[in-house]
Amino acid sequence: MLSASRISELVLAYADGPKRLEAAVAGVPKDVLDFKPAAEHWSIRENVAHLADTDLVAATRLRYILAHPGATLVAFDQNTWATALGYASRSVEGSLGLLRAVRESTADVLRRAPAEAWEYAGAHVELGPQTVEWIVNHFAEHLDGHLATITKRRDQYAAARR
Repeated sequence: MLSASRISELVLAYADGPKRLEAAVAGVPKDVLDFKPAAEHWSIRENVAHLADTDLVAATRLRYILAHPGATLVAFDQNTWATALGYASRSVEGSLGLLRAVRESTADVLRRAPAEAWEYAGAHVELGPQTVEWIVNHFAEHLDGHLATITKRRDQYAAARR
């Protein structure tokens, strides 16, 4: 069973994500938000929309597992979602608001979950068992990965303008 300190660490890393993402995109001009170094790469705007939508998926998975341990967790194709859900034209502010709300609500659920619930798992249809601990850690790290991409896009934009 996870220790109380590990649970607190995981919840903090997860809950802190929106603040860090908001700081990373604060004041970024529209042309930088929409810059893509190549057609197959996502812009900063698309990265932010992706983070908001994948957090909806993560929050749903966590709730299913906590309420129904062993629940089936469905997969999704992120590129299909990006196209079908219009990531290129989504409001950055709207995506940030959605991410913030989802993480605040889910962090509250996680803080209230008993320690043993962090070991509950769902059965992902493609990847196999995923525990509450794994999902929370994965999505905290997922946001960190996109923060690195956002920094990279800003740098690529600057280099392209030299």
